Amino acid sequence: MAEKGVFLRNATGLVRTISPLNIFLINIGEIGFGTGLITLNEADSFLPNGNPGGYVTLAILLMTVVVLFEAFIYYYIVRTVGRTAGDYVWVSRNLGPVLGGLLIFGFTFTGFPFIAIVLNWMITLSLAPSLSTIGVATGSSSVISMASFMTSTGFLIAFSFIMLAVLLLIDLFYPKYGFMLLGAIVVISLIGTFMMVVPYLALGSSGSISSINSFLASYNSSYYSIASQYHGPIVSWPAVLLLLPYTAYALPWINNAADFSGELKNIKRAAWTGTFLAAAFSGIFLALFQQIYYNTVGFSFATQAMMSWPSSLSSMGVVPNMLTIATILYRNNPAYIWIMNIFFSFWYLAAVQQTILSISRYVFGMSFDRLLPSWFAAVSERFHSPVNSLALTGIIGAVMIIIVSFTNWLYLYSTTALGMVFFMFVGITAIVHAIKRKEEAGSYAVPLIISGIVVAIGFGYLSYQFLFLPYYGINALSWGLMIFFWAVGALLYPIAKWYYSKRQLDISLIFKELPPE
Repeated sequence: MAEKGVFLRNATGLVRTISPLNIFLINIGEIGFGTGLITLNEADSFLPNGNPGGYVTLAILLMTVVVLFEAFIYYYIVRTVGRTAGDYVWVSRNLGPVLGGLLIFGFTFTGFPFIAIVLNWMITLSLAPSLSTIGVATGSSSVISMASFMTSTGFLIAFSFIMLAVLLLIDLFYPKYGFMLLGAIVVISLIGTFMMVVPYLALGSSGSISSINSFLASYNSSYYSIASQYHGPIVSWPAVLLLLPYTAYALPWINNAADFSGELKNIKRAAWTGTFLAAAFSGIFLALFQQIYYNTVGFSFATQAMMSWPSSLSSMGVVPNMLTIATILYRNNPAYIWIMNIFFSFWYLAAVQQTILSISRYVFGMSFDRLLPSWFAAVSERFHSPVNSLALTGIIGAVMIIIVSFTNWLYLYSTTALGMVFFMFVGITAIVHAIKRKEEAGSYAVPLIISGIVVAIGFGYLSYQFLFLPYYGINALSWGLMIFFWAVGALLYPIAKWYYSKRQLDISLIFKELPPE
Protein backbone atom coordinates (compact mmCIF):
# COMPACT_ATOMS: atom_id res chain seq x y z
CA MET A 1 0.00 0.00 0.00
CA ALA A 2 1.07 3.60 -0.50
CA GLU A 3 2.42 5.41 2.51
CA LYS A 4 -0.02 7.42 4.59
CA GLY A 5 -0.85 10.77 3.04
CA VAL A 6 0.52 10.02 -0.41
CA PHE A 7 -2.96 10.65 -1.83
CA LEU A 8 -4.67 13.93 -1.05
CA ARG A 9 -7.31 12.24 1.10
CA ASN A 10 -8.92 8.89 1.75
CA ALA A 11 -11.94 9.54 -0.49
CA THR A 12 -12.58 11.71 -3.53
CA GLY A 13 -15.73 13.30 -2.11
CA LEU A 14 -17.63 12.61 -5.33
CA VAL A 15 -20.87 10.65 -5.14
CA ARG A 16 -22.07 7.73 -7.28
CA THR A 17 -25.22 9.15 -8.85
CA ILE A 18 -25.01 8.15 -12.55
CA SER A 19 -27.28 5.25 -13.52
CA PRO A 20 -26.51 2.74 -16.30
CA LEU A 21 -29.21 4.34 -18.48
CA ASN A 22 -27.83 7.80 -17.86
CA ILE A 23 -24.26 6.84 -18.78
CA PHE A 24 -25.61 5.27 -21.98
CA LEU A 25 -27.28 8.57 -22.89
CA ILE A 26 -24.23 10.56 -21.76
CA ASN A 27 -21.94 8.60 -24.06
CA ILE A 28 -24.42 8.93 -26.92
CA GLY A 29 -24.11 12.66 -26.32
CA GLU A 30 -20.33 12.46 -26.30
CA ILE A 31 -20.31 10.49 -29.55
CA GLY A 32 -22.89 12.90 -30.98
CA PHE A 33 -23.87 10.82 -33.98
CA GLY A 34 -26.42 13.48 -34.99
CA THR A 35 -23.78 16.18 -35.45
CA GLY A 36 -21.46 13.57 -36.93
CA LEU A 37 -24.13 12.71 -39.48
CA ILE A 38 -24.35 16.29 -40.74
CA THR A 39 -20.56 16.58 -40.93
CA LEU A 40 -20.31 13.32 -42.84
CA ASN A 41 -23.08 14.38 -45.25
CA GLU A 42 -20.74 17.19 -46.32
CA ALA A 43 -17.34 15.57 -45.75
CA ASP A 44 -16.61 14.58 -49.36
CA SER A 45 -16.83 18.23 -50.41
CA PHE A 46 -14.02 19.13 -47.98
CA LEU A 47 -11.59 16.82 -49.77
CA PRO A 48 -9.83 17.25 -53.15
CA ASN A 49 -12.13 17.17 -56.18
CA GLY A 50 -15.09 16.26 -54.00
CA ASN A 51 -13.46 12.93 -53.07
CA PRO A 52 -15.03 10.78 -55.83
CA GLY A 53 -16.06 7.38 -54.51
CA GLY A 54 -16.11 8.51 -50.92
CA TYR A 55 -18.99 6.28 -49.78
CA VAL A 56 -19.66 7.57 -46.28
CA THR A 57 -21.60 4.54 -45.05
CA LEU A 58 -18.58 2.30 -45.58
CA ALA A 59 -16.32 4.71 -43.67
CA ILE A 60 -18.79 4.68 -40.77
CA LEU A 61 -18.96 0.89 -40.68
CA LEU A 62 -15.19 0.56 -40.86
CA MET A 63 -14.74 3.01 -37.99
CA THR A 64 -17.47 1.29 -35.98
CA VAL A 65 -15.55 -2.00 -36.13
CA VAL A 66 -12.46 -0.33 -34.64
CA VAL A 67 -14.58 1.45 -32.01
CA LEU A 68 -16.19 -1.81 -30.87
CA PHE A 69 -12.71 -3.15 -30.06
CA GLU A 70 -12.04 0.14 -28.28
CA ALA A 71 -15.31 -0.34 -26.39
CA PHE A 72 -14.11 -3.70 -25.09
CA ILE A 73 -11.00 -2.07 -23.64
CA TYR A 74 -13.09 0.67 -22.03
CA TYR A 75 -15.50 -1.94 -20.69
CA TYR A 76 -12.55 -3.62 -18.99
CA ILE A 77 -11.28 -0.29 -17.61
CA VAL A 78 -14.65 0.60 -16.09
CA ARG A 79 -15.06 -2.85 -14.54
CA THR A 80 -11.55 -3.09 -13.08
CA VAL A 81 -10.62 0.52 -12.29
CA GLY A 82 -13.91 2.20 -11.41
CA ARG A 83 -12.32 5.54 -10.47
CA THR A 84 -12.72 9.11 -11.67
CA ALA A 85 -10.63 9.67 -14.83
CA GLY A 86 -10.37 5.89 -14.99
CA ASP A 87 -8.67 5.64 -18.39
CA TYR A 88 -5.96 8.09 -17.27
CA VAL A 89 -5.53 6.09 -14.06
CA TRP A 90 -5.23 2.86 -16.05
CA VAL A 91 -2.72 4.23 -18.56
CA SER A 92 -0.57 5.89 -15.89
CA ARG A 93 -0.45 2.73 -13.73
CA ASN A 94 0.55 0.58 -16.69
CA LEU A 95 2.77 2.87 -18.78
CA GLY A 96 4.04 5.11 -15.99
CA PRO A 97 3.26 8.66 -14.81
CA VAL A 98 5.43 10.48 -17.37
CA LEU A 99 3.67 8.98 -20.38
CA GLY A 100 0.35 9.06 -18.54
CA GLY A 101 0.74 12.79 -17.86
CA LEU A 102 1.87 13.52 -21.40
CA LEU A 103 -1.12 11.75 -22.92
CA ILE A 104 -3.87 12.95 -20.61
CA PHE A 105 -2.74 16.57 -20.55
CA GLY A 106 -2.89 16.76 -24.34
CA PHE A 107 -6.12 14.76 -24.42
CA THR A 108 -7.74 17.12 -21.91
CA PHE A 109 -6.63 20.16 -23.88
CA THR A 110 -8.69 19.07 -26.87
CA GLY A 111 -11.80 19.74 -24.80
CA PHE A 112 -11.17 23.41 -24.06
CA PRO A 113 -11.39 24.67 -27.66
CA PHE A 114 -14.11 22.11 -28.31
CA ILE A 115 -16.41 23.86 -25.82
CA ALA A 116 -16.12 27.15 -27.68
CA ILE A 117 -16.19 25.64 -31.17
CA VAL A 118 -19.34 23.60 -30.54
CA LEU A 119 -21.19 26.52 -28.97
CA ASN A 120 -20.30 28.45 -32.14
CA TRP A 121 -21.42 25.51 -34.28
CA MET A 122 -24.74 25.22 -32.48
CA ILE A 123 -25.59 28.50 -34.20
CA THR A 124 -23.47 28.57 -37.36
CA LEU A 125 -23.84 24.92 -38.38
CA SER A 126 -27.23 24.11 -36.89
CA LEU A 127 -29.71 26.78 -35.85
CA ALA A 128 -28.79 29.50 -38.36
CA PRO A 129 -28.80 27.20 -41.42
CA SER A 130 -31.97 25.56 -40.11
CA LEU A 131 -33.73 28.89 -39.70
CA SER A 132 -32.48 30.05 -43.10
CA THR A 133 -33.87 26.91 -44.68
CA ILE A 134 -37.20 27.29 -42.86
CA GLY A 135 -37.36 30.93 -43.91
CA VAL A 136 -36.62 30.14 -47.55
CA ALA A 137 -38.89 27.10 -47.64
CA THR A 138 -41.83 28.92 -46.05
CA GLY A 139 -41.19 32.30 -47.67
CA SER A 140 -40.53 34.12 -44.39
CA SER A 141 -38.00 36.94 -44.81
CA SER A 142 -38.12 37.72 -41.07
CA VAL A 143 -36.87 34.21 -40.22
CA ILE A 144 -34.04 34.61 -42.77
CA SER A 145 -33.10 37.93 -41.15
CA MET A 146 -33.16 36.30 -37.71
CA ALA A 147 -30.78 33.60 -38.93
CA SER A 148 -28.42 36.22 -40.32
CA PHE A 149 -28.43 38.16 -37.04
CA MET A 150 -27.64 35.01 -35.08
CA THR A 151 -24.35 34.57 -36.95
CA SER A 152 -23.08 38.03 -35.96
CA THR A 153 -20.00 38.03 -33.72
CA GLY A 154 -21.76 39.83 -30.88
CA PHE A 155 -24.63 37.35 -30.76
CA LEU A 156 -22.31 34.35 -30.95
CA ILE A 157 -20.20 35.60 -28.04
CA ALA A 158 -23.23 36.48 -25.90
CA PHE A 159 -24.96 33.19 -26.63
CA SER A 160 -21.83 31.17 -25.91
CA PHE A 161 -21.14 32.95 -22.61
CA ILE A 162 -24.74 32.55 -21.43
CA MET A 163 -24.90 28.85 -22.25
CA LEU A 164 -21.51 28.18 -20.67
CA ALA A 165 -22.50 30.05 -17.50
CA VAL A 166 -25.86 28.28 -17.15
CA LEU A 167 -24.36 24.82 -17.59
CA LEU A 168 -21.51 25.56 -15.19
CA LEU A 169 -23.87 26.79 -12.47
CA ILE A 170 -25.93 23.62 -12.73
CA ASP A 171 -22.80 21.44 -12.63
CA LEU A 172 -21.43 23.33 -9.65
CA PHE A 173 -24.51 23.45 -7.44
CA TYR A 174 -26.53 20.47 -8.68
CA PRO A 175 -24.01 17.92 -10.03
CA LYS A 176 -26.52 15.05 -9.98
CA TYR A 177 -28.91 17.09 -12.08
CA GLY A 178 -26.07 18.15 -14.38
CA PHE A 179 -25.69 14.52 -15.44
CA MET A 180 -29.44 14.04 -15.63
CA LEU A 181 -29.77 17.21 -17.68
CA LEU A 182 -27.20 15.87 -20.12
CA GLY A 183 -29.24 12.68 -20.50
CA ALA A 184 -32.42 14.69 -21.10
CA ILE A 185 -30.68 16.86 -23.71
CA VAL A 186 -29.60 13.73 -25.57
CA VAL A 187 -33.16 12.37 -25.54
CA ILE A 188 -34.39 15.63 -27.10
CA SER A 189 -31.59 15.41 -29.69
CA LEU A 190 -32.55 11.84 -30.55
CA ILE A 191 -36.19 12.85 -31.04
CA GLY A 192 -35.10 15.58 -33.46
CA THR A 193 -32.87 13.12 -35.33
CA PHE A 194 -35.56 10.49 -35.74
CA MET A 195 -37.96 13.23 -36.84
CA MET A 196 -35.40 14.13 -39.52
CA VAL A 197 -35.57 10.62 -40.97
CA VAL A 198 -39.37 10.54 -41.19
CA PRO A 199 -39.71 12.74 -44.35
CA TYR A 200 -37.35 10.44 -46.28
CA LEU A 201 -39.24 7.32 -45.26
CA ALA A 202 -42.65 8.91 -45.77
CA LEU A 203 -42.00 10.31 -49.26
CA GLY A 204 -39.63 7.62 -50.53
CA SER A 205 -37.11 8.17 -53.29
CA SER A 206 -39.48 9.34 -56.05
CA GLY A 207 -41.44 11.66 -53.77
CA SER A 208 -38.28 13.15 -52.26
CA ILE A 209 -36.68 13.75 -55.67
CA SER A 210 -39.87 15.38 -56.93
CA SER A 211 -40.05 17.65 -53.88
CA ILE A 212 -36.38 18.64 -54.15
CA ASN A 213 -36.78 19.29 -57.86
CA SER A 214 -39.78 21.56 -57.43
CA PHE A 215 -37.99 23.50 -54.68
CA LEU A 216 -34.81 24.01 -56.71
CA ALA A 217 -36.78 25.13 -59.78
CA SER A 218 -37.27 28.53 -58.11
CA TYR A 219 -33.47 28.93 -58.00
CA ASN A 220 -32.68 28.04 -61.62
CA SER A 221 -31.52 24.57 -60.68
CA SER A 222 -32.88 21.06 -60.43
CA TYR A 223 -32.24 17.74 -58.77
CA TYR A 224 -31.16 16.23 -62.09
CA SER A 225 -28.77 19.03 -63.05
CA ILE A 226 -26.92 18.55 -59.75
CA ALA A 227 -26.90 14.74 -59.74
CA SER A 228 -25.76 14.56 -63.39
CA GLN A 229 -22.59 16.52 -62.59
CA TYR A 230 -21.18 13.64 -60.58
CA HIS A 231 -19.03 11.36 -62.75
CA GLY A 232 -16.99 9.39 -60.23
CA PRO A 233 -17.32 5.81 -59.01
CA ILE A 234 -19.73 4.76 -56.29
CA VAL A 235 -16.95 3.33 -54.13
CA SER A 236 -13.23 4.06 -54.09
CA TRP A 237 -11.41 2.64 -51.07
CA PRO A 238 -8.71 5.35 -50.99
CA ALA A 239 -11.55 7.91 -50.92
CA VAL A 240 -13.34 5.98 -48.17
CA LEU A 241 -10.15 5.98 -46.07
CA LEU A 242 -9.87 9.77 -46.44
CA LEU A 243 -13.28 10.02 -44.73
CA LEU A 244 -12.14 8.21 -41.58
CA PRO A 245 -10.97 11.37 -39.77
CA TYR A 246 -14.47 12.81 -40.17
CA THR A 247 -15.93 9.71 -38.53
CA ALA A 248 -13.35 10.23 -35.77
CA TYR A 249 -14.99 13.49 -34.78
CA ALA A 250 -17.84 11.38 -33.41
CA LEU A 251 -17.58 7.61 -33.02
CA PRO A 252 -14.41 7.01 -30.93
CA TRP A 253 -15.42 9.26 -28.05
CA ILE A 254 -16.71 6.65 -25.62
CA ASN A 255 -14.32 7.54 -22.80
CA ASN A 256 -16.92 9.12 -20.52
CA ALA A 257 -17.84 5.79 -18.97
CA ALA A 258 -14.25 5.54 -17.70
CA ASP A 259 -13.91 9.23 -16.92
CA PHE A 260 -17.08 9.22 -14.79
CA SER A 261 -16.61 5.68 -13.43
CA GLY A 262 -16.01 7.04 -9.92
CA GLU A 263 -19.56 8.38 -10.02
CA LEU A 264 -21.32 5.38 -11.59
CA LYS A 265 -23.97 3.36 -9.83
CA ASN A 266 -24.04 -0.37 -10.61
CA ILE A 267 -20.68 -0.43 -12.37
CA LYS A 268 -21.24 -3.91 -13.81
CA ARG A 269 -24.24 -2.77 -15.87
CA ALA A 270 -22.93 0.74 -16.50
CA ALA A 271 -19.71 -0.68 -17.95
CA TRP A 272 -21.83 -2.40 -20.62
CA THR A 273 -24.31 0.39 -21.35
CA GLY A 274 -21.64 3.10 -21.38
CA THR A 275 -19.28 1.34 -23.78
CA PHE A 276 -20.52 -1.48 -26.05
CA LEU A 277 -24.14 -0.41 -26.15
CA ALA A 278 -23.40 3.28 -26.76
CA ALA A 279 -20.81 2.50 -29.45
CA ALA A 280 -23.00 -0.06 -31.25
CA PHE A 281 -26.12 2.13 -31.10
CA SER A 282 -24.28 5.14 -32.52
CA GLY A 283 -22.42 3.25 -35.22
CA ILE A 284 -25.48 1.33 -36.41
CA PHE A 285 -27.82 4.32 -36.54
CA LEU A 286 -25.20 6.63 -38.03
CA ALA A 287 -24.63 4.14 -40.85
CA LEU A 288 -28.36 3.45 -41.22
CA PHE A 289 -29.37 7.10 -41.47
CA GLN A 290 -26.56 7.87 -43.91
CA GLN A 291 -27.69 4.95 -46.08
CA ILE A 292 -31.30 6.13 -45.93
CA TYR A 293 -30.07 9.49 -47.22
CA TYR A 294 -28.21 7.80 -50.08
CA ASN A 295 -31.10 5.48 -50.94
CA THR A 296 -33.62 8.30 -50.98
CA VAL A 297 -31.85 11.16 -52.75
CA GLY A 298 -29.25 9.06 -54.59
CA PHE A 299 -25.49 8.82 -54.08
CA SER A 300 -24.72 11.17 -56.99
CA PHE A 301 -26.93 13.98 -55.67
CA ALA A 302 -25.83 13.52 -52.05
CA THR A 303 -22.15 13.67 -53.04
CA GLN A 304 -22.40 16.47 -55.59
CA ALA A 305 -24.92 18.76 -53.88
CA MET A 306 -22.42 20.70 -51.73
CA MET A 307 -20.38 21.63 -54.81
CA SER A 308 -23.25 22.36 -57.22
CA TRP A 309 -25.81 23.90 -54.89
CA PRO A 310 -27.32 27.19 -56.13
CA SER A 311 -25.22 30.10 -54.89
CA SER A 312 -28.39 32.09 -54.22
CA LEU A 313 -29.34 29.52 -51.57
CA SER A 314 -25.83 29.23 -50.13
CA SER A 315 -25.63 32.99 -49.73
CA MET A 316 -28.70 32.81 -47.48
CA GLY A 317 -27.14 30.05 -45.37
CA VAL A 318 -29.08 27.17 -46.93
CA VAL A 319 -26.59 24.35 -47.52
CA PRO A 320 -27.52 20.78 -48.49
CA ASN A 321 -27.32 18.07 -45.86
CA MET A 322 -29.73 15.51 -44.45
CA LEU A 323 -31.36 18.00 -42.05
CA THR A 324 -31.70 20.75 -44.64
CA ILE A 325 -33.17 18.42 -47.24
CA ALA A 326 -35.61 16.98 -44.66
CA THR A 327 -36.74 20.55 -43.94
CA ILE A 328 -37.28 21.16 -47.65
CA LEU A 329 -39.21 17.89 -48.03
CA TYR A 330 -41.63 18.81 -45.21
CA ARG A 331 -41.76 22.54 -45.95
CA ASN A 332 -45.57 22.44 -45.99
CA ASN A 333 -45.57 21.37 -42.33
CA PRO A 334 -44.03 24.40 -40.53
CA ALA A 335 -44.67 23.17 -36.97
CA TYR A 336 -42.96 19.86 -37.69
CA ILE A 337 -39.82 21.36 -39.24
CA TRP A 338 -39.48 23.96 -36.45
CA ILE A 339 -39.59 21.29 -33.76
CA MET A 340 -37.29 18.98 -35.75
CA ASN A 341 -34.61 21.60 -36.30
CA ILE A 342 -34.66 23.02 -32.78
CA PHE A 343 -34.55 19.56 -31.20
CA PHE A 344 -31.72 18.50 -33.51
CA SER A 345 -29.61 21.48 -32.44
CA PHE A 346 -29.52 20.06 -28.90
CA TRP A 347 -26.77 17.67 -30.08
CA TYR A 348 -24.39 20.60 -29.84
CA LEU A 349 -25.58 21.50 -26.35
CA ALA A 350 -25.07 17.88 -25.28
CA ALA A 351 -21.53 17.99 -26.63
CA VAL A 352 -20.75 21.11 -24.62
CA GLN A 353 -22.22 19.79 -21.36
CA GLN A 354 -20.45 16.44 -21.54
CA THR A 355 -17.16 18.21 -22.35
CA ILE A 356 -17.45 20.48 -19.32
CA LEU A 357 -18.10 17.49 -17.08
CA SER A 358 -15.39 15.38 -18.73
CA ILE A 359 -12.59 17.97 -18.56
CA SER A 360 -13.34 18.75 -14.93
CA ARG A 361 -12.98 15.06 -13.99
CA TYR A 362 -9.69 14.62 -15.85
CA VAL A 363 -8.27 17.74 -14.19
CA PHE A 364 -9.55 16.39 -10.86
CA GLY A 365 -7.89 13.01 -11.52
CA MET A 366 -4.51 14.56 -12.32
CA SER A 367 -4.76 16.77 -9.25
CA PHE A 368 -5.72 13.84 -7.01
CA ASP A 369 -2.53 12.11 -8.22
CA ARG A 370 -0.64 15.32 -7.36
CA LEU A 371 0.41 15.97 -10.96
CA LEU A 372 -1.51 19.25 -10.83
CA PRO A 373 -1.92 21.54 -7.81
CA SER A 374 -4.13 19.91 -5.16
CA TRP A 375 -6.40 22.97 -5.29
CA PHE A 376 -8.01 21.51 -8.43
CA ALA A 377 -9.13 18.39 -6.53
CA ALA A 378 -11.28 20.37 -4.11
CA VAL A 379 -14.83 19.02 -3.76
CA SER A 380 -17.72 20.94 -2.24
CA GLU A 381 -18.83 19.18 0.94
CA ARG A 382 -22.35 20.48 0.40
CA PHE A 383 -22.80 19.87 -3.33
CA HIS A 384 -20.23 17.09 -3.95
CA SER A 385 -19.01 18.78 -7.13
CA PRO A 386 -15.35 19.36 -8.12
CA VAL A 387 -15.72 23.10 -7.78
CA ASN A 388 -12.24 24.26 -8.70
CA SER A 389 -11.72 22.00 -11.70
CA LEU A 390 -15.12 23.13 -12.98
CA ALA A 391 -14.10 26.76 -12.41
CA LEU A 392 -10.91 26.20 -14.40
CA THR A 393 -12.91 24.61 -17.21
CA GLY A 394 -15.23 27.60 -17.27
CA ILE A 395 -12.43 30.18 -17.28
CA ILE A 396 -10.45 28.55 -20.08
CA GLY A 397 -13.67 27.82 -21.96
CA ALA A 398 -14.56 31.52 -21.81
CA VAL A 399 -11.13 32.50 -23.13
CA MET A 400 -11.57 30.01 -25.97
CA ILE A 401 -14.92 31.59 -26.85
CA ILE A 402 -13.13 34.88 -27.49
CA ILE A 403 -10.36 33.20 -29.48
CA VAL A 404 -12.85 31.28 -31.61
CA SER A 405 -14.87 34.45 -32.25
CA PHE A 406 -11.98 36.53 -33.55
CA THR A 407 -9.52 34.09 -35.14
CA ASN A 408 -9.34 31.35 -37.73
CA TRP A 409 -10.05 28.67 -35.15
CA LEU A 410 -9.79 25.64 -37.41
CA TYR A 411 -6.23 25.09 -36.18
CA LEU A 412 -7.71 24.53 -32.72
CA TYR A 413 -10.05 21.82 -33.99
CA SER A 414 -7.18 20.07 -35.78
CA THR A 415 -5.79 19.29 -32.32
CA THR A 416 -8.30 16.42 -32.35
CA ALA A 417 -5.13 14.51 -33.23
CA LEU A 418 -4.30 14.64 -29.50
CA GLY A 419 -7.35 12.48 -28.88
CA MET A 420 -6.39 10.00 -31.59
CA VAL A 421 -2.91 9.62 -30.10
CA PHE A 422 -4.44 9.07 -26.66
CA PHE A 423 -6.75 6.33 -27.96
CA MET A 424 -3.82 4.72 -29.77
CA PHE A 425 -2.00 4.47 -26.44
CA VAL A 426 -5.12 3.08 -24.78
CA GLY A 427 -4.74 0.23 -27.26
CA ILE A 428 -1.02 -0.09 -26.50
CA THR A 429 -1.78 -0.09 -22.78
CA ALA A 430 -4.22 -2.96 -23.27
CA ILE A 431 -1.44 -5.04 -24.85
CA VAL A 432 1.10 -4.14 -22.14
CA HIS A 433 -1.41 -4.78 -19.35
CA ALA A 434 -2.46 -8.17 -20.71
CA ILE A 435 1.17 -9.32 -21.06
CA LYS A 436 2.71 -7.87 -17.88
CA ARG A 437 -0.30 -8.49 -15.63
CA LYS A 438 -1.59 -11.66 -17.16
CA GLU A 439 -2.89 -13.06 -13.88
CA GLU A 440 -4.77 -9.85 -13.09
CA ALA A 441 -6.28 -9.75 -16.59
CA GLY A 442 -7.28 -13.42 -16.36
CA SER A 443 -9.68 -14.49 -19.11
CA TYR A 444 -9.62 -10.95 -20.51
CA ALA A 445 -5.92 -11.19 -21.43
CA VAL A 446 -6.22 -12.53 -24.98
CA PRO A 447 -9.21 -10.35 -25.92
CA LEU A 448 -7.30 -7.34 -24.55
CA ILE A 449 -4.28 -8.13 -26.72
CA ILE A 450 -6.44 -8.55 -29.84
CA SER A 451 -8.43 -5.39 -29.09
CA GLY A 452 -5.25 -3.50 -28.26
CA ILE A 453 -3.66 -4.40 -31.59
CA VAL A 454 -6.75 -3.33 -33.57
CA VAL A 455 -7.13 -0.09 -31.61
CA ALA A 456 -3.43 0.80 -31.73
CA ILE A 457 -3.27 0.23 -35.50
CA GLY A 458 -6.62 1.94 -36.18
CA PHE A 459 -5.91 5.05 -34.16
CA GLY A 460 -2.27 5.05 -35.21
CA TYR A 461 -3.48 5.37 -38.80
CA LEU A 462 -5.94 8.11 -37.82
CA SER A 463 -3.16 9.95 -35.97
CA TYR A 464 -1.06 9.80 -39.15
CA GLN A 465 -3.94 11.20 -41.20
CA PHE A 466 -4.60 14.07 -38.80
CA LEU A 467 -0.94 14.93 -38.29
CA PHE A 468 0.56 14.49 -41.74
CA LEU A 469 -2.16 14.86 -44.39
CA PRO A 470 -3.08 18.42 -45.43
CA TYR A 471 -6.86 17.95 -45.49
CA TYR A 472 -7.79 18.16 -41.81
CA GLY A 473 -6.63 21.61 -40.73
CA ILE A 474 -3.16 20.81 -39.43
CA ASN A 475 -0.65 23.66 -39.65
CA ALA A 476 2.43 24.99 -37.87
CA LEU A 477 0.38 26.65 -35.13
CA SER A 478 -1.63 23.52 -34.30
CA TRP A 479 1.59 21.49 -34.35
CA GLY A 480 3.11 24.01 -31.96
CA LEU A 481 0.14 23.78 -29.60
CA MET A 482 0.19 19.99 -29.55
CA ILE A 483 3.95 19.78 -28.97
CA PHE A 484 3.65 22.34 -26.19
CA PHE A 485 0.94 20.40 -24.37
CA TRP A 486 2.71 17.08 -24.84
CA ALA A 487 5.91 18.61 -23.43
CA VAL A 488 4.15 20.18 -20.45
CA GLY A 489 2.30 16.92 -19.81
CA ALA A 490 5.57 14.97 -19.82
CA LEU A 491 7.06 17.39 -17.28
CA LEU A 492 4.17 17.16 -14.81
CA TYR A 493 5.48 14.09 -12.99
CA PRO A 494 9.19 15.09 -12.79
CA ILE A 495 8.24 18.52 -11.46
CA ALA A 496 5.72 17.09 -8.99
CA LYS A 497 8.21 14.42 -7.82
CA TRP A 498 10.87 17.06 -7.21
CA TYR A 499 8.41 19.35 -5.42
CA TYR A 500 7.03 16.68 -3.08
CA SER A 501 10.41 15.07 -2.43
CA LYS A 502 11.34 18.28 -0.61
CA ARG A 503 8.32 17.59 1.61
CA GLN A 504 9.40 13.99 2.27
CA LEU A 505 6.63 12.55 0.13
CA ASP A 506 7.39 9.86 -2.45
CA ILE A 507 4.65 10.30 -5.03
CA SER A 508 5.98 7.42 -7.14
CA LEU A 509 4.00 5.21 -4.76
CA ILE A 510 0.78 6.76 -6.06
CA PHE A 511 1.26 5.10 -9.44
CA LYS A 512 1.61 1.62 -7.98
CA GLU A 513 -2.03 1.36 -6.92
CA LEU A 514 -5.50 2.69 -7.64
CA PRO A 515 -6.54 5.93 -5.96
CA PRO A 516 -9.21 5.91 -3.23
CA GLU A 517 -12.86 5.95 -4.28
